[in-house]
Formats: sequence, structure tokens, C-alpha cells
Amino acid sequence: MNKTELKKLFLEGIAGIVVVIFPLVILFTLPQLVLACWLSGLSTLILMKRRNPTVITSKKYQLFEKLLYLQIINWSFAFFFEPVFSLIVFLIPITMLVLAIDKNRRVSRKFLKWATYIGFHLFNWLLLLILIGFFPEIGGIEGISVLPVITFINGGYGAIYLSLEHRLTRGRKIIALMIVLAMMIMMTVSRFPQDGHVSLFERMFGG
Repeated sequence: MNKTELKKLFLEGIAGIVVVIFPLVILFTLPQLVLACWLSGLSTLILMKRRNPTVITSKKYQLFEKLLYLQIINWSFAFFFEPVFSLIVFLIPITMLVLAIDKNRRVSRKFLKWATYIGFHLFNWLLLLILIGFFPEIGGIEGISVLPVITFINGGYGAIYLSLEHRLTRGRKIIALMIVLAMMIMMTVSRFPQDGHVSLFERMFGG
């Protein structure tokens, strides 16, 4: 990977972090506004594409689309316990399955990357649900703040994997994928909050 590619990856990472964190300002005061902004953004993308199908080749269009999807996916899964976002968590994979009916879309590299990214989030979400089921003693406010952090970090692991995936051979992709999933599990277990400011990792291993 040369300096130009590293710089591009770094800038994309910074932009992604900013976009993901941005809704925090209004999340707990006007969550409906966040949802309205997302719907407006999706409507804008659809209208632009219908008026001019070639707009999808525009770098600005692609960037707007990418950052909007990134924000919707991350925040919906990060705050799955909030009523405003819980429904979206179910709608996201359903939407992907409906879109996958189109054979041409199924072989699209962009579609496969988004499907994989959503797969990482589903893995993280199911892991959190399993831990909540077995260890429900989540510590109040700490739990509400830590669960989204776990999701954001694990989403970052998924994004890094997808950024480097095209450079890996088939065998190394499988190894890299296993490493990323292991990192996600370790992150979740080590950060999963329990009452008394004790992490699940400490509770399990007596730290």
C-alpha cells in the first residue's frame, strides 16, 4: 500500500468517525430529527438517480451515499435498544435481502461490501443479545453508553477489513476474517458492562 492509498484510507476513516459521531448532539433530545434527516438523505439519493442515472459515477454522490449508509447502519445497531432505531435494525437486513433478488446487484462489488459490513454488525448485535441474555446485570447509564461504543469499535474493525480485503488472496481473506471476528468477540467481552463498574471479562476471569 503506497502513501496515496494510506492517505486516502486515513481521510476516509476520519470522515467516517465524524459522520458517525455527529448525531450524538441531538440523539437523546430529538431522535426523530435524526430519522427525518436519514429519510431526507435517502429520498435525495433516489431522486438524483432517477433524474440522472449517470450521477452514480459522481465522486460527490458516492461519498454522500457512503457516509449516509455508514451513519444509518452504525447508529441503528449501536442504539438498537431505543424504540426509534430498533425497527431499523430489522429493516436493514430485510432490505438487503429484497435488493439481493436482483441478480445483477448480487454480483455487484459495492453491494457485496455493504452486505458484508451489515453482516459484521449483525454478528456484533447477536453477540450483544446473547451476552445480555446470559448476563443481564448491565449497569444503568454505563450500559447505555458502553454498548454503543462496543458497536462503533467493532464496526470500525469491519470497515478496516473491507478496506484491505481487495488486497488479500482467498486464503488470507479467510484468516483475516477469523482474526477480525475474534477481535470483535474480545472487544465485546472485555467491554461488556456489569453492575458495580465490573466488566464481564473481570467477572468471568476474576480480574
